Amino acid sequence: MSNTSITKGKQAMISCTGKLIRGSDPWGNGHYGASRGSRTHLGCDFICTPGQHIVMPITGTVIRVANPYVNSDFSGLVISNHQITLKLFYFMPDLKYIGQTLPKGHFIGIAQDISKRYEEMTPHIHVQVESIDPALLLDMP
Repeated sequence: MSNTSITKGKQAMISCTGKLIRGSDPWGNGHYGASRGSRTHLGCDFICTPGQHIVMPITGTVIRVANPYVNSDFSGLVISNHQITLKLFYFMPDLKYIGQTLPKGHFIGIAQDISKRYEEMTPHIHVQVESIDPALLLDMP
């Protein structure tokens, strides 16, 4: 069993933008579970400045490109390690890192401007947990 529980002070993930979660704008809130009309927001939206560097929120392997929309220039990545798999959207990934294992905080791409698709939405990077090892959440020795 892993002894890297979040409750033991081990920071499992960092902000990929170095900024906080998006608050309220005309399109809603950026926190997990926020209402999206008939659905629920399944990620956290970290505020960004379009054009800024985006970094690995976890140490892990860059698995593949992830596209949030069909026929769109908006892009992102799937990142995974032995405990967690994440999808990140709304940045232009540096494709040379696909298949590589990178440390938390390593550059992976450039932020896009989601307000070009959704006017008045605060630019952000969407980070969504696709799977997680429950042991990561346990407070056990």
